[in-house]
Amino acid sequence: MTDRWESPVLVGGTGRSGSTIVGHLLDHHPSLTLTRPMEVRFITGNDGLADALAIGIRKPGSAKAQAAAELALDRMLNRWFERAENVGLHTSMSREDVATLGAVYLSDFRQDPRAATCTLTRAVMARVATNINADRWVDTTPANARKADRVEPIYPKSTVVIVHRDGRDVAASFTQQSFGPDDVFDALEQWGQRMLRIHRAVQASRPDRIVEIDLVDLVDRNRYDTVAHLCAAIEVDVPSSLLTWFDENVTSAGAHHGRWRQQFSEDVCRLIDARYQQICEHLTGQGVRIPPASA
Repeated sequence: MTDRWESPVLVGGTGRSGSTIVGHLLDHHPSLTLTRPMEVRFITGNDGLADALAIGIRKPGSAKAQAAAELALDRMLNRWFERAENVGLHTSMSREDVATLGAVYLSDFRQDPRAATCTLTRAVMARVATNINADRWVDTTPANARKADRVEPIYPKSTVVIVHRDGRDVAASFTQQSFGPDDVFDALEQWGQRMLRIHRAVQASRPDRIVEIDLVDLVDRNRYDTVAHLCAAIEVDVPSSLLTWFDENVTSAGAHHGRWRQQFSEDVCRLIDARYQQICEHLTGQGVRIPPASA
């Protein structure tokens, strides 16, 4: 295992916030490789290894901690193993491999949850990194942002890139997907809850591990300075190959800024905006950083 595998780049956000485009951008750096699947999920996804470890640290040796570890392994073996034909851990290893590693994980978890979690995570990610010939890997599981603190004991040298986007655009985007809330107001509530969780995770993390960027800056307002800031935080240069891809693929039209205004009637837009302002006021009172308006 190379030392570079110990310092992954974990990109995340609220969902529909731009983490995927940032992952593809970083994939065009010669020193960075986007994981396949680009969202491995088993580390920071709901009821994943990071969640189980958090319980194991709080309640070491408890039945609750062991149940959380068992659930995390079950999700690795089932929910996240083969999500589609070419999406899942099955592209890098067999189910039997995961089960064998998982048995050791469960056996060791009660005594030392952190060591057990680190051993399993590194073993699986070594297979993934080897399969894609990665020197340093980049994952875009959205939950990386709201689990930044929980992944720190597993990868203390990781960098977490958090991509922020106007919550009204996030909510509008979710209503067009086959996953997440179908109702724009439910999606707004989810955005607010996730923003608060991200804020709390950032507060509980080492500051030098975290870099926060706004999608509207990356796409429109401050393009090249944002790219430079991102690369500096990851401690890589800004090669011409990355900038060429950036110029050709990261566009204002592709970002759909202000899509919420086009997607709904004027009356609904007024209700969306009013509720969004209420949510932002609540978040601001909690110390949460609100992204700039997209339009």
